[in-house]
Amino acid sequence: MDFNITAEEEALLIRVAAQLRAGHSPTDDSLADELGDEVRPRLQALLYKGWLTVDAERSLTLSRIAQAALSSRRDVGGAEA
Repeated sequence: MDFNITAEEEALLIRVAAQLRAGHSPTDDSLADELGDEVRPRLQALLYKGWLTVDAERSLTLSRIAQAALSSRRDVGGAEA
């Protein structure tokens, strides 16, 4: 896993996490529809770096390490102070 992600990749990761918490199953297509096609290379980078995975239905999910990394962040619904 590559822990070096850009600010844009981090923002996208937080957006995916928020959609998952809301009960949605985001896909690369749904995110591209919402945010524009320029999001696709960032999604590919997050997949390559191990932050995101794709399930059988092509839905994006957080990897276990990404879940753990985000769970401690208050700004993305993680632990409270």
